[in-house]
Amino acid sequence: MVMAYSNDISYEDVFIEQLKNVMKSGDLVLGISGSGNSENVLRAVLWANENGGVTLALCGYTGGKLKGLAKHHVHADVNDMQLSEDVHFFFGHIVMQKLCGEKMC
Repeated sequence: MVMAYSNDISYEDVFIEQLKNVMKSGDLVLGISGSGNSENVLRAVLWANENGGVTLALCGYTGGKLKGLAKHHVHADVNDMQLSEDVHFFFGHIVMQKLCGEKMC
């Protein structure tokens, strides 16, 4: 689906096109960008903000534009992509455990 949208529309708008089909007002939209400056993620978060979404950014380095654009953020303030991605990975596991409780997901 990502490749089809990218090919037909543009890579910069690939996530917006998916949100248009599935996002409802009040839905959580998670934007993940190590640098915080991935154009396709920025556009999706902006679109979600403008259409009633609740946005959460996972970003590294300085946070880039994404840190200020999302309504909420988890910022790995480290200038290393691998370490930034590791923090995002840990965050994902914490969320999974909270959503699933003691049982395995």
